[in-house]
Amino acid sequence: MRNVFKHLEEIIGGSLFIVMLVVLVIQIFSRQVLDSPITWSEQLARFLFVYIAYLAISSEIKDEGHVRIDFFFNKLPAALRTIIYYLFQLMMATVLLLLIYIGYQMGLRKLPVEIVSLNISYVYMYMALPVLGVLMLYRLIERNVKAIRSAKGVK
Repeated sequence: MRNVFKHLEEIIGGSLFIVMLVVLVIQIFSRQVLDSPITWSEQLARFLFVYIAYLAISSEIKDEGHVRIDFFFNKLPAALRTIIYYLFQLMMATVLLLLIYIGYQMGLRKLPVEIVSLNISYVYMYMALPVLGVLMLYRLIERNVKAIRSAKGVK
C-alpha cells in the first residue's frame, strides 16, 4: 500500500491519460469514419487533461524534477545555497497555499454552472486545483522533510 501511495500521481495520471487517449481515438473514429461526432468527447478530454496536468506537477514536485537554472546558484557557498534553497521551498509552499485557496473560491463560484455536454457541474473541473494542490503541498513538505532528515541539504 505504501508503494502505491509513493507512485500515486503516476498511477492515476497514467490511467487518466489512457482514458483520455481512448476517448480521443473514439472521437476521431466517429467523426472521420462514422461522420457523426460525439458531442461530449472534447469536454471530457479537456476535463481529464486538467487533472493529468496537476498530477504531473505533483509528481515533479515529489521527484524535484522542476526546471531550474542553477549556474549562479552552484557558485554560491554551501551555507548560502542551503538558505536560498529552503527560502525558495517556502515560497513554493506559499504559492501552493494561495492556489489552493483561490482554486477553492473559484470552484465554489462554478458550482451552479454546468458542463452541458457532460451534464455535470464545472465545480469538478475547478476543484482539481485545490484538491491536487493539497497533494502538491504534501509532496513538497514530504520531500523537504526527507532532505532535512538525511542532512543531505541542497544538491
